[in-house]
Amino acid sequence: MASYRIAALLILSTAAHAQPTPSWKLTRSNHFELYSQGDDAAARSALIWFEQLRVFYLRKTGLASETLRPVRVIAFRSAREYQPYQLRPASDAHYVGTESRDYIVMAAVDTGIFKTAAHEYAHAILHAAGLQFPPWLSEGLAEFFSTVRINQRECTLGGDLPVRSQVLRRRPWIALENLLAMPANSPIRDNRETAAVFYSQCWALVDMLALSPQYAPRFSALITALSSTTQGPEALPRIYGKSLSAITGDLHAWAAIQHQPVPLTGIPSDQILPQEVQASVDLTPLQARALLAEMLLAAGDLVRAGAIYNDLAAEMPRDPSVPAALGNIALREGNNDRAREQWQRAIALGIQDATLCFQYAVLGGRAGVPDQELRPALERAIQLQPDFDDARYSLALLEKNAGHYEAAVAQLRAMRNIAPARAYNYWLALADALVQLGQRDQAGAASKKAAEQAATAAERARAAQLAYFADTDLAVQFTLGENGRAELQTTRVPHRTADGFNPFIQPGDKMRHAEGVLREVDCSAAATRFVIHTSNGIVSVAIPDPGHVQMRNAPSEFTCGPQPASKVSVDYAESASSGSNADGVARGIQFR
Repeated sequence: MASYRIAALLILSTAAHAQPTPSWKLTRSNHFELYSQGDDAAARSALIWFEQLRVFYLRKTGLASETLRPVRVIAFRSAREYQPYQLRPASDAHYVGTESRDYIVMAAVDTGIFKTAAHEYAHAILHAAGLQFPPWLSEGLAEFFSTVRINQRECTLGGDLPVRSQVLRRRPWIALENLLAMPANSPIRDNRETAAVFYSQCWALVDMLALSPQYAPRFSALITALSSTTQGPEALPRIYGKSLSAITGDLHAWAAIQHQPVPLTGIPSDQILPQEVQASVDLTPLQARALLAEMLLAAGDLVRAGAIYNDLAAEMPRDPSVPAALGNIALREGNNDRAREQWQRAIALGIQDATLCFQYAVLGGRAGVPDQELRPALERAIQLQPDFDDARYSLALLEKNAGHYEAAVAQLRAMRNIAPARAYNYWLALADALVQLGQRDQAGAASKKAAEQAATAAERARAAQLAYFADTDLAVQFTLGENGRAELQTTRVPHRTADGFNPFIQPGDKMRHAEGVLREVDCSAAATRFVIHTSNGIVSVAIPDPGHVQMRNAPSEFTCGPQPASKVSVDYAESASSGSNADGVARGIQFR
């Protein structure tokens, strides 16, 4: 009995000191959704800052505004609440980009929001631009952009990051060749001490490469090189003409000096209107759990996400988003039968989430689900969200692969924005479908667009091939096989010349043309011979096989001997062996 009372006392004591689960609120602006556990004023300030960042990045990168998708920001009350959802033990925030949505997850919305937000949103910008850099450059750019300061009169970028520069002064550095070759999953980034050196050194290196008078002129060349290939540590010496040891020395010298930020054009306040931030709305406990499950699913934590969604399925049996999410999890786990079962339930319940529809189609395609089962998911996504360009693009490719070229072209042309990351493939797909439809001029224009977006010689060759297909027609011609017998093979001829194409002209023929009057058909030799009187003399052409001469407007039959004065034009191969005393072998004869 005493032990029971002690246990009860401990339970009561724990309950008395436990903190209530903080409630979640949703605050929206034009381009961001902020789910937070903080107060409304902090949420509004954070959203205004994110909107300012968006304007800044659009101005400085030249990206089209449609390229940047709405971002879902999830901010916990503290690092303690955030800790179970960290992607890395040493991170206080992280970015996750899925096929259809961008997430920024942070430990809190507080005074440190500005630097953290700028860092994580930089990752969203790189994702939107389709740029996949090595970790040192990706994180270095994010840290570099975290220095941005924005106001109406002037923005600044660069300058000192005290928390980073102090680390570099106090701790040993990572060898530059190791930093440049470090993979994304390096354990160095999972320890707070070593991760601090990694991020600090990445920041200092990018800061020097972008702003140093010695290195800045070649920075764009480095960006281009690292965005189009998988070059490793050798990229820097090749671009800058310096050894890694020399670059390391320059970097130490650069980091030892406190540099001033670079002044840039300000952002007028009328571009960011506080009244565009909507009032906060409280989430129900079920909605909050669904939010965390969605976040875990986006981050690839299928076990915890599945556990929450299975609980929600029992508590929210009529919510179609729950079986849709469970279907996506089943696809990732390789359970296609369960995925179909859950997806059919989501459809029956009238799913209203376009993102989940699209995610199911993408994951199903990777898992080998038949196209006819994926088409309804994409069509539903577009029905729910007509401007869902990602869904339209996926449906267009599905239709093109199925031979439904008109449907493919319709979906491609309905897209509002062509993201830079897919511009080449977009124009290539459109050109291919238009070629199949015989819309040659438009196919040629699309092929030219694809060539302009090509990044490699192979891509340019593929675009040129489609341009060639747009300007030519498929035809057949006779050639001589290895056994000396005539064989048919396919070829392409310029468009609008197919009627004049002669399939009997063989590769290597030395063609001649003559016009005159047919005077005689000589049947005395092994090969029949046509004798033609021209203004330049007599031309005789052999016809070894009448079935291999293109005859136009010819009489139904010929008789041997002298002929009435019929005007003819003849094309013949001078170089071919005629097998008779002739000037060549006839390939085509037209009677006029």
